This record gives sequence, C-alpha cells and structure tokens, in this order.
Amino acid sequence: MIRKFLVLILAFLCMSGTIIAQSPWRKGEMQVIVPIEQPAINDFARLVSGLGINSERAGDFIRCYITPDEANALEEAGIDFRTEIADLNAWSAMFGTSGVPSGYYTVEELNEIADSLALHFPDICTIHSLGTATGFYQLLAMKISDNSSIDENEAEVMFDGGIHGDEVGGPENMIRFARDLCLQYGSDPLITNLVDSREIWIYYCVNPYGRSNMTRYNGNGVDINRDCGYMWNNEGNSPSAFSQPETKAYRKLLTENQFVIHCSYHSGTEYISYPWSYRADHSPDHAIHDNLASLYADYSGYSGIPYGQGFTGMYAINGSTKDFGYGALGSISWSVEISVDKQPPASQIGTYYLKNKPSMLKMVEYAGYGICGTVTDSVTGEALPANIFIDNLFPVTSDPVYGDYHKFLLPGNYNIRIVASGYETRTITGVAISAMLATEINIALSPVEDNRFARRLISCQIPNNNFNDEGNTPAALGPPDNQRYSIGRNGYVIIDLGDTLTDGTGPEVIVFENDVTPEGYLLYAGQTLDGPWVLMGTGTGNAEFDLLETMLPSARYLKIKDDGDGQSQVADAGFDLDAIEGIMHLPPVDSTGFITGIIYSVELQTPVQGATVVCGNRIAISDEHGGFIIEADTGSVEICGEFPQLFMYDCDTVAVTPGDTLFHDLYLRVQEGIHAMTAEKESFIVFPNPADNFTNITPYGNHKILNCSVFNLSGQVQQCGLAFPGNHTLNINTSALTPGVYFIRILTDEHPETFKLLIQR
Repeated sequence: MIRKFLVLILAFLCMSGTIIAQSPWRKGEMQVIVPIEQPAINDFARLVSGLGINSERAGDFIRCYITPDEANALEEAGIDFRTEIADLNAWSAMFGTSGVPSGYYTVEELNEIADSLALHFPDICTIHSLGTATGFYQLLAMKISDNSSIDENEAEVMFDGGIHGDEVGGPENMIRFARDLCLQYGSDPLITNLVDSREIWIYYCVNPYGRSNMTRYNGNGVDINRDCGYMWNNEGNSPSAFSQPETKAYRKLLTENQFVIHCSYHSGTEYISYPWSYRADHSPDHAIHDNLASLYADYSGYSGIPYGQGFTGMYAINGSTKDFGYGALGSISWSVEISVDKQPPASQIGTYYLKNKPSMLKMVEYAGYGICGTVTDSVTGEALPANIFIDNLFPVTSDPVYGDYHKFLLPGNYNIRIVASGYETRTITGVAISAMLATEINIALSPVEDNRFARRLISCQIPNNNFNDEGNTPAALGPPDNQRYSIGRNGYVIIDLGDTLTDGTGPEVIVFENDVTPEGYLLYAGQTLDGPWVLMGTGTGNAEFDLLETMLPSARYLKIKDDGDGQSQVADAGFDLDAIEGIMHLPPVDSTGFITGIIYSVELQTPVQGATVVCGNRIAISDEHGGFIIEADTGSVEICGEFPQLFMYDCDTVAVTPGDTLFHDLYLRVQEGIHAMTAEKESFIVFPNPADNFTNITPYGNHKILNCSVFNLSGQVQQCGLAFPGNHTLNINTSALTPGVYFIRILTDEHPETFKLLIQR
C-alpha cells in the first residue's frame, strides 16, 4: 500500500492560492571535501563549531555541506577545500520525482515490500506506524519475532537506515535484511532461532522526505541526526531538541522499547562509530562498544573496516541518534558507514548488504548474552519499571509491562543495584558473567514508600560542550546519593518521573543538589515530553515546589534549567543535580458514590423524560431515554423522582458505597384524575387516537371546553391547535407534533381532566 497523502499535500500547499516548491537543500548549498592534512585544520574545527556546518569524516578528508557564505568564511580562514557538487539542489533534481538513482527502491517501493512481508508472514512480521514525517510520508517500522504482535520477555535489537536521505545504502540494507529474516525463517536454523528468541525492529527509512528528494535534510531543512535530545546543541539547523516529527518518532520507538543493541546505517565512508560523538571522553561502556564493534568488523565482509569513538574517529556532533540511544536509554548504540560513496551504483548495493548481513545477525545473537531477568513486586508479583545499575556502566530499564531487562556484558564479576520508585533498593554483588551466555537474575522488590524519583532522562544540554563537566547523566536518576550531574551554565535537563504527579496539599516536587556551593536554577513542569513547560518556581540548592504555582492539575515531566549565573568553562559549571523527587499525594477518602437508573411510568410502561431526581441537596433531570445519574453521599440515602404536572412522586431508600455506582430505577404513577385513555372515556370522546395530523375531543352531555394544553413527556407545553372556548367539540391540529406519547389537559365548565394521546405516522 502506498502511503502518500497527495490530496492533503495539495490542500495544504494551495491554502494561499499558490504552490511553493521547497528546495531539499539550503539555497546555494554545495558539497565539498576538506583535506585533514593542512595547516589551518584547527581553524576549520573552530569554524565548524561556530557556524554549525554539517560535516562528516571520511578517511583522510572531511566532507562538508556549505553555503556560499560559509565557503567564503573557509576561504578567509585559509582552509583548502575541493568542491564535489557545486549545486546540491540542481543535483538532487536530476533524480526526478522518484528521488533515487535508477535501480534503488523508492520510498513507495520500500513500503510496498514491507506491506508484502507483513501480509505473507503475519505470525513473525508486523508493521508499526510511528507518525507522519515532513512531506506527509508515514514513518513505518517492522517488528520481526516469533510472536511479533505482542511484547515478550526477549532481548530487543533495532536497525535503522536513511536518517540522511541522500545516503541511499541504509534503507536498501534494511529492507533486504527484513526480507531475508522472513523468507529464511524455518529453513535457516540460525535465523529461525534468532527470530524465535529475540525481538528485531527494522526502521527502514527514517527520513522518507530526504530519500525522495535526495537530501540529507528533512522537509524543514533540518539534519535530524543533530536534532536528538541528548547533549543537543543547536547544530544542523535544529531549532530545539526533538523539534522534528522524524526525531519525535525516533524517540517514541526507542523509549517504548528496551533495545540492547541499536545500529544506525549511513554511507559516505566505511567506519563503525560509537559514543561519544559530542565529547572526547570515553563513555562508561567504552569497552563494550569497542568489543562489539570489533566483533562486527570481524564478521563483516570488509577488509579491516575501522571502528572507534565518533568524536575522535570521525567528527564531533551534538544531538546524534547514537548518543541519545546510549546516553538516555542505555542501549549499545552506534552508526555503521557501509560505503565510501553515498550513492554507489545500484549493482553494488547487494554486495554491500552481504558484507553487513553476517555482522547484523551477530548483533542480534549477542544481544541475548550478558545479563537478563525480571523485576517484580514481591507482594503482588506484578512487573516493575526499574533502573538496573551495573557497576559504573550506564543503566538499563526494565519493561514496565513485563518487567524484563537485558544488557550485554563482557565476561567478569559485577555488582548490580536495582532502583524502582516506591520500592526498596537492592544490591547484588559478585554476579558472574560468562562469554556467550546469559546470566539470569530475577529480582522481587518490597514496597516501602509512595514517593517517586527520576526514572529516565529524556534530553539535556551542556552549552558549548564544557568538557570540565563530566556529563554523568545517570547521577540524576533515583534517590539522593551525592552523585551529581552538572548541567553547565545555561544548560538544562528534562526528567521523566515515570508517574504522574497530581496537585495536592503541600509540595509535589523536591529538588536535591546536596552541594557545598549550591547554585540557582529554574524548575518547569509539563504534561508531555515536549512541554509546554510551565514555571514552577526558582530555587538554589535543595528546594521544594508546588504544582499549584503552575495551575496544572498534574505533571509527569520536569525541566531544570541553570539560571546562567556563574562561569561556563569550569569544573561542575551550573547547577549540579543529585536527585529529583515527586511526592505522590494520597487521594482524599471518597465519601460519595453515584446512583444511576431509568425513570418509568407504571401505567404507560414507557421511560419518562424530564423528571426530576432528588438525592439530598443534589438534583438531576432524566434524559430522553428516562436515564439519570446523580451523585450521592455514602451510606443509607433517600432518592426521589417527581414530575408534578402528571405523576405522583416516588421515593426509595438505598445504600451507596464510596466510589461505586449503584443501579436503581424509579417508577412514577399517574396522578389521580389523569386517565390512561384509550379511544373513549366517561367524560370525553377522543378520536382518532392514535392520531396522525389531527384529533377531535368531544365532551359528553352539555359540558363546554374552556381551555386545553398539550404536554410531552418532559413536561413542555405544546401548541394545542384550533381551540374555540365555549364550543362543544375541539379540533386539535397534531401535524406539527413529532411521533410519541403526549398528554392533553382539558378544562371544562365542570372540572379538568388529562388524557394520553399517541401520535403515530
């Protein structure tokens, strides 16, 4: 199925009366090569940072994407460069409407292949929509597993491609891998075992607009590999962290799953790049990244493909997918550059895929090694969302639904600390991990309190990458422990508490700095990952905050921003976050419940609309079906129904339970003197009844009709028709009345009477 919303696109573009074509690249943008071996290379690094130039290391040169103004800045700095593509917009137009070189799949064809796999292999392949990209393309990912429609206690692995749309090899690699997993399931023992024991996600085209228009950018001109939230720093035209629909979808997929390994595929060089990309320091999991990268290289078809930390081995960037996947979520996350050419001849794409396939299968296999288990409540046995800290490595989280966790570890002995809000913290020492095995450690935690601490960090910034700050974001998670994360001068961090706070009596948030030199900050609350952020207040060091200040009834996400007071390029610049606590207010004891039911007429055997229901000092009115719902105090209460014009009231005594809803019907009887009339009565003849457009009322004897009124079941007075007071017979025009039950009240010179009239058509 082709998922392009052409009508919506045209409607959107034609709102102003004209269609405006958007260039996929910036105006005048060109692709250039900057040799690394030149005297001014240090000045180049400074310019890249200051101007926000998109660049990437490829062997002994750096490939850059620059505008004429940026080119002038390089020339003025004495930096040598060679132009590869002089006009990227003109170059991208060469590929026509499909946007890809002949022989490569279009976005539509990629989607059709994915649909076909899901159609023919429904037991092991499902398609998940992650949202809509710029250009109105759908963002789609495949999940391949033995029970792909459900989540299981299995290690999860993610592969993605095409985040830079002009790097066409990634999506081609992804769709071929998905096809082989499906087609070879049941015949290839290795693939069958991996599909049965793992959950494999394939996000085959992260940037469909870029792919269709042969540009690294999305439809808003943003490099979405600079738009992710971990150590975001305003690069690649990104206005803010997770500003684009593509990166929001990316975040959704990564945060809703617990990926052990995450591989993102690019082209433009041949290199395996792992965190950090934003700083030179080794990550706490550097040895694990290096080991798996070495494994990937060894099993690949490349001859000595290099690998290493992104910052030093390739180029420095902020807001990358790999830093987010690892830094915020604990995945072993990296990027694999599979070809020197961004658009190699289509005849070679199969060769590049076959070079990577064995290594991709190895990553799926190794995701199940190391340590695994479940975290549960010791009382109820229910799964718990917990953080699992293993020595000084970045933590992983357990699945909130199934409680399972997985982390690849190198052989050795480890200490494990399990932290879950509202539960005891457990530490297990001396856990032995063997090569190519999974050590299972199941943990049951006892509940101890109602308060909640930060469960996950979503996004953060240390402006200007102050390398004197350690960037230890896990220090902000869990209860206070005197381990602090310095957010830098004017920096910020966004925290997910995991539970929703509700406004109650007293403070809802406590911020802990626990620093001998406390610093100032601003605290904001939000109900979504992206805000909007409402100021709760300002603080210095440890401080309490009340949701009442925001006028928000509830919040789950908190943003702390340094107040900008102090030096920027010093150790522990800005506010140092130890922990953040959310106070869960117990709801007040519920002293009320509800009564619901239907009010019926005993004689008419129909529901009564417009009747009044009274319970204590509370009132409700029955609807067109006679139904009502009314709040009631708990205990033994009296409930009454009344309709003064036509019926006698009815009261019952019932028992109401706190917080529950009691079902109880009321039955009203017609008042004395009101007859449930058929065709004839003692005092009057009503004919025809049922009526269509008219009916006649004739009194017996010499009685004269003085007045009449017509009521519907809600008690509303209707037009009586042609009434001639003093006449012997009354003709009533009923043509304007809707079909149903009515009551006619007649006043004669002797006494009033009320009759039922049925209108049928």
